[in-house]
Amino acid sequence: MDTSTIVMGLLALALFVIPIYYIQHKQKSKLEKAKQPFMEAANRKGLNLVQHDVWDEQYGIGLDEANNRLFYWHNDKAEPQETSLDLGSVKQCEVDNAHRDVNGNRIIDAIGLRIALHGSKATSVYLPFYVTKDIMMLRGELQLAEKWNAIIQKRIVQTPQAVKV
Repeated sequence: MDTSTIVMGLLALALFVIPIYYIQHKQKSKLEKAKQPFMEAANRKGLNLVQHDVWDEQYGIGLDEANNRLFYWHNDKAEPQETSLDLGSVKQCEVDNAHRDVNGNRIIDAIGLRIALHGSKATSVYLPFYVTKDIMMLRGELQLAEKWNAIIQKRIVQTPQAVKV
């Protein structure tokens, strides 16, 4: 191989790698910026989130283990949502995957957590992770909802009130 071939190969490789690196870096910095208002909202509620996830720059969920509270945040301009749940009052949690089949293909319209609460007044709470109108493409929201479902399920089992019928 001669030097010009090596230089051309390295330039071609750089043309592919640099834009990918730039896009990933930009997405990561946007998520870090979105994380700040999420954490501030949790702090306003008096929560110390040990475990948390932020996605699509407008959604966040976290767990305050000391207080056994779940905090959900959706920074939608039209309908902002901040929900703080005592996991001791949770009866059941499941992943809600609303989908339809079109020409043999499954189209997912919404993914969220449906949380049933103890008591006669509060029936259930829905925490959306993905809604077609807000996010055009799935980027791990189903796996994230399943992860948080497992976290909540584990906390329900550990909570003494969950044993009551």
